Amino acid sequence: MTAIDISENVYTEIFNNYEEARQHLFKLYNKNYQILDKHPTLDGGFFGFGQKQKLSVTYKILDRFNDNELFSRIPQKREEIHENVSFDKNKEELLKNLQAQSGQPVLQTQMNELVRQISELNSKIDSQQSTTIVTTAEDHINIQKIEDLLAKNEFTYSFIKRIKERLKSEFSLEKLEDFKLVQRQVVDWIGESINVSRDVTVRLPRTIILVGPTGVGKTTTLVKLAAQNVIAAKKNGKVIRMCFITTDSMRVGAQEQLERWVNLFDIKVEKAETAEDVQSIYESYKNSVDMIFIDTGGYSPNDAAHIGKMKAVLDVPGINPDIYLAVTASTKARDLVNIMQNYEPFGYKSVIVTKCDESNQYGNVISVLSERHKSISYITNGQKASGCIEKANPVSFLIRLEDFEIDRIHIEDKFGVN
Repeated sequence: MTAIDISENVYTEIFNNYEEARQHLFKLYNKNYQILDKHPTLDGGFFGFGQKQKLSVTYKILDRFNDNELFSRIPQKREEIHENVSFDKNKEELLKNLQAQSGQPVLQTQMNELVRQISELNSKIDSQQSTTIVTTAEDHINIQKIEDLLAKNEFTYSFIKRIKERLKSEFSLEKLEDFKLVQRQVVDWIGESINVSRDVTVRLPRTIILVGPTGVGKTTTLVKLAAQNVIAAKKNGKVIRMCFITTDSMRVGAQEQLERWVNLFDIKVEKAETAEDVQSIYESYKNSVDMIFIDTGGYSPNDAAHIGKMKAVLDVPGINPDIYLAVTASTKARDLVNIMQNYEPFGYKSVIVTKCDESNQYGNVISVLSERHKSISYITNGQKASGCIEKANPVSFLIRLEDFEIDRIHIEDKFGVN
């Protein structure tokens, strides 16, 4: 790493990465530094060839000296300073001695700076109860490492802050030294924040409605749910009777697409454009089927007009449906909050996270669901209609945490598996 002094107490150094920079600065200055800027840079090479991507970090030392350097320069006893330096009486004598030793005049400004530095050292002794430097939990490097891991997994700022506060309050400094233990506890806390919904059928027919923005895969997910129920029934030697209804009048070919899927079950798809249509179809099937699946159109979460019309179509007394909100795993946290808030009028029971195979980070989903106190029912991945769906379980998310050391046996024992 290369250090460049750019102004008083402000330096720029070249590091391999940000983590190396933080560890290096923490080791040298404890908490007495502030990172002012960081940006990628090229370093090394020969005439522009063979250069490597590194990180330029500009930082400021908050005290005149870092703590280690400070205490190595001051006398061990306060009396030694008072014996050698009397700031008011000996200033002139000290100036004369320095002039005699160097043979050169010493500028008054240089003398003032020297006296100022000694005064500063003396003030630090006054304010310091002992020369022992105590590292607080807030400054601990392992908390900073956890913060970086959570940020890499796209957890929200508020979620990360909550985890950091728990570490500070529940872990002693001695326990914080064990990073493996810290990781294990944080993974447990993440798992505990995931609220899983349990299916409870009150009466037949069970009616399932999927709502959500366009492009989240509602139709495919609805068919996957139907296939899962068919397979489960067959394992128990039963036959499940189903009905499909589509209210999607906006997307061209929506009914035809659903019909192609449900041909697997040899079932007709009914189309409903009004609440009266939904009511009529429901009444005609309710005594002859076990499950009714209702597919809906997809709209922008900001399209309040169409969302309101769709809600009016589904607002049929007596159906008592289980309504699920479908969102994709890759949706940004801020957009997730917006979607969940704008679909709140439907009173959705839980959330289904789709297209999990298209994302490597799930902190966004975990954070927002936890902060909005919403449960999750299923996760889906892939396009195969007869599978690629599973009931949600904290383990499903925890094993996907990037760069965390996961104790698979421990989390399966703690949270169970489907």
